[in-house]
Amino acid sequence: MGICADDITIAVTVFDRRDYVLEAIRSALGQTVPVKVMVVEDCGPDPAVREAIVGEFGHRIEYIRNSSNRGLFDNWNACLEYCRTPWLSILHDDDLLRPHFVETMLQLVKKKPELGFYCGRQAILTNGVVIPPPPTNWAAPWREIDIRSAADVNFTLFPGHLFRVENALAVGGFETHSYFTGDWDMWFRLTARFGAVQSAAEVAIVRSHETEGRGTLLVERKGWKWALDNRQRKRNLTYLKQIRGMELPFERTKLLETSPISLRLLLRHAHGFTRRINYYNWWLFVHSRAPHWRYKVLQWLFRLAGPGGLRSLSRLLAKTTS
Repeated sequence: MGICADDITIAVTVFDRRDYVLEAIRSALGQTVPVKVMVVEDCGPDPAVREAIVGEFGHRIEYIRNSSNRGLFDNWNACLEYCRTPWLSILHDDDLLRPHFVETMLQLVKKKPELGFYCGRQAILTNGVVIPPPPTNWAAPWREIDIRSAADVNFTLFPGHLFRVENALAVGGFETHSYFTGDWDMWFRLTARFGAVQSAAEVAIVRSHETEGRGTLLVERKGWKWALDNRQRKRNLTYLKQIRGMELPFERTKLLETSPISLRLLLRHAHGFTRRINYYNWWLFVHSRAPHWRYKVLQWLFRLAGPGGLRSLSRLLAKTTS
């Protein structure tokens, strides 16, 4: 199961985004260990995107345009279909890879060649500032991923991963009907079937768009994030039962103890939630473990005020900050 640079493709996905994609492609081409770079455009409406990419990079990349729009998750499946190397990494058009990404992944594969998913850690780029990932809670240069914890928490952000194309196809490819958790769904299925390992090294940068209408931000603003996360957790446990016969309960109480619902996001966006989603998030909030005394005080207040009180305070805060 040997691997070399010629076995790897980095696929950069793009749809109607010229502002960051050139930088993303440069980061893929600028690896200390060069690999094949493929750009997969999901039938975007602006021909200037292709002109800018081909004009700068020319023969250094392979440029493929889908015949019709396939959507975010199915465009990842298009990368699987077009890839002609056994190993693949997918990069969003607004994210970046560190120059040592491929080198780090090659080291991981050589140490643990039998696994199905390899990844590193990611910094966050927000308002022009790169925020490094927090310190690891493990001492070694890398860790094998525990399957139970992987069912509960997505252990890696999107960029900075590597997997075998045949393994991704064996687990069914990316789930095209997932609105928010399509990457987690795939990483978990690869981990459950073949195992996964994560390097402690920072290998990629995720660009945060706090003022733009990205899908992930829209999910948070509408209050769907925790509901969709919990749905994915249940799907993960169902998958484990199917392939391993593991009967594991969905431990919502434990999750609320280890990952309490974000008070900041809740107060910022609750005024725009539907009544049903507002109640769901209110219930999670009042049952979460309080990480500090202010959180605990507000929990007791909202227990008394109910879901309507949460929405009213969020609406008041929105007015005072607008």
